[in-house]
Amino acid sequence: MDEQVVRGRFDGRGRVEVVLRSGSRDERERAERIAHAMGYRLSEVQGLGRLGIRLDFTRDDDPRARRRAEESVRRLRAGVPLLSAPDAPPPPPPGPPPAAAPAPRPRPRAVIPDEPPPPPAAVRPPAPRVPPRPAYPPPPPPPPRTVRRGAGP
Repeated sequence: MDEQVVRGRFDGRGRVEVVLRSGSRDERERAERIAHAMGYRLSEVQGLGRLGIRLDFTRDDDPRARRRAEESVRRLRAGVPLLSAPDAPPPPPPGPPPAAAPAPRPRPRAVIPDEPPPPPAAVRPPAPRVPPRPAYPPPPPPPPRTVRRGAGP
């Protein structure tokens, strides 16, 4: 069914019938979206067999639905399509700029002195860790003592 024909049925009456010959899901959803924009809500769906389906809508007297219908009529009078795509939400704000890598610090330069540094004061050579060997061998051990038996005083 043509969109203008469906839209023309929603003229402020309390109850509106829309017969869809093909009964396809897309056609039904389009009719429901038009009804919603015009301030109506779906009250009944009746299958007509091979003839299609009948959708019954009733006017929604809620203040929000009435405002929605008034806004839809204003848009139609201004030449804007009723079922135009909603305005895309604005893109999110850009994130913070990436952190800049810290600038490399210059390496310190080696200072080459003109003269060698003076020796440290009062430095003794390191002491040996093990005492040195004596210059001569040690004396032989004393002979073992022998005890005589049987000899008396």
